[in-house]
Amino acid sequence: MKLQERFSLTQLLTAILLIFYLVGTIGVGLYPLEFAKLTPFNLLLTLVLCFWPHQPKDTFFYIQLAAIFLASFFLEYVGVNTGLIFGYYNYGNALGPKLGNTPLMIGINWVIVVYSSLQLVQTISTKLKVKLNALTGAGLAALAMVTLDLLIEPLAPKLDFWEFNNLQVPFQNYTAWFFFGFIFCYWLIKAGVLKNNPMGWRVYLVQFVFFLVLNLWL
Repeated sequence: MKLQERFSLTQLLTAILLIFYLVGTIGVGLYPLEFAKLTPFNLLLTLVLCFWPHQPKDTFFYIQLAAIFLASFFLEYVGVNTGLIFGYYNYGNALGPKLGNTPLMIGINWVIVVYSSLQLVQTISTKLKVKLNALTGAGLAALAMVTLDLLIEPLAPKLDFWEFNNLQVPFQNYTAWFFFGFIFCYWLIKAGVLKNNPMGWRVYLVQFVFFLVLNLWL
């Protein structure tokens, strides 16, 4: 893909992303539970917009994403049914169909958050002309993931995403997010599939602002 074509595609995808999340912010702000039911569609659209410009989209790349999807879904499956990983919590209905009390969309969410957090860290380090090794890059990306989760957790019960016992989010949840986020991020870095994709960091920032505004609104 030529640079000019890629730039134009990025502009188009960014415009779609911004419009969609702007409408979503207003809709969720006014009608929280009704608009929250559109979350599966939101995640799928975000997934497409995020990965569309990624090159190369070869078999190896898809295998890595599928592995993260399956691994993260397994973590959530064990977590929600035992309380051993993230603490004791239950999923609501806003994330769509479930398998073993676990929404299938939660794996998609992990894929988006891992990838976009990595792209954010890579973009910042490139702008600052700082070369990061795999451990540092994965650590910073995992920290970005936890930062986003800190914004999501207060909204989750209000939007019927999930709910911890007594509405208290345990510190265990954040340490687990950091630990497994680090593993997934390190995994992608070492696999060599992390390429320059300008939509990655845009997706992270748009989601960050989206949840920040909703925390102030709801």
